[in-house]
Amino acid sequence: MTVNEDRTRPARSPGGSDDRTDRFLVVSVALTGFGRVELLGTGLTDTYLRAIDAVLPDGVLDELLEAVGEIPVGADHETDVESILADPKLGPVARNIILMWFCGTWTRLPDTWRTAYGVSPLDADRVVSAQAYQGGLQWVAAGAHPAGARQQGFGAWSLPPEPAAQSETRAAAQSETRAGRR
Repeated sequence: MTVNEDRTRPARSPGGSDDRTDRFLVVSVALTGFGRVELLGTGLTDTYLRAIDAVLPDGVLDELLEAVGEIPVGADHETDVESILADPKLGPVARNIILMWFCGTWTRLPDTWRTAYGVSPLDADRVVSAQAYQGGLQWVAAGAHPAGARQQGFGAWSLPPEPAAQSETRAAAQSETRAGRR
């Protein structure tokens, strides 16, 4: 199995999940560049799906899930993701999903979006949960730990940083995958 296959294969979460959760994972893989196993490993899939559902008007998230779900397995997700990000309705939602996975936060949608598609009292800048902050992909991408939540251990400040081999490996694999698609 290649890296690209793992990142584009329809997701199945532990314990069996519904189709909507699976489609949300497919969208999240396309938007974040992280594999489904990495996203499931955060334990935040259901939390994020519930948070998004609570904020968005009915049907908006499903429209995004359908837009990405129409992309065939193994297809060039980069072009499709770019078109979704450029969409006036789905783009701001997709960008918020990216921020949610990386930072554990929901960022208020732009006023133009709110005027066109609806307003929710939950559409405010906020951290989704303490677990979302700790499980944010930003820590994995940076090879760091969430400050104040997962300590490195006594005296860690006095040691030089360890090489980010995992991040370098992921970046190399993504570059190879992208180079092969162009």
